[in-house]
Amino acid sequence: MMENKQGMSAVVTTLIIILLVIVALGIIWVVVKEVITGGKEQVEWAEKCRPVEIQAVKINETTTAETYEVTLSRTGMGDDIAGVKLLFANSTDYGSIVEFGIAIPKLETKTQQVVAGITSATEIQMTPYFIDDLGEEHLCQTRTKEF
Repeated sequence: MMENKQGMSAVVTTLIIILLVIVALGIIWVVVKEVITGGKEQVEWAEKCRPVEIQAVKINETTTAETYEVTLSRTGMGDDIAGVKLLFANSTDYGSIVEFGIAIPKLETKTQQVVAGITSATEIQMTPYFIDDLGEEHLCQTRTKEF
């Protein structure tokens, strides 16, 4: 009788080890799948951003404090963007991040006044972005122009 119980104990131990390995593989798969999916999404947004070109054609400080008249131009490449974020800087400080406020279709130039939060700016950073189905912003590459 003792020999039979020892045989059953080995079988139960083997089954428990097999179940633990299966559970561990399931956990590892969930983590790996998340990493793969996240990487794929980043690549898709990077590819969508790649052809988008925004250029600052004209930037003039207005008579209103911390306000600039900005003219941006867009090439004919890429999908429609959701908007452009602007950041002004002078030799000592940065202003606040502001929205351009007007959609810029392909091959068009738009002018808008923006409150930059800084005076005597000498540089502008322009960051186009897309918005996904969940309402999250996906920023593209920032372009800088000194003026």
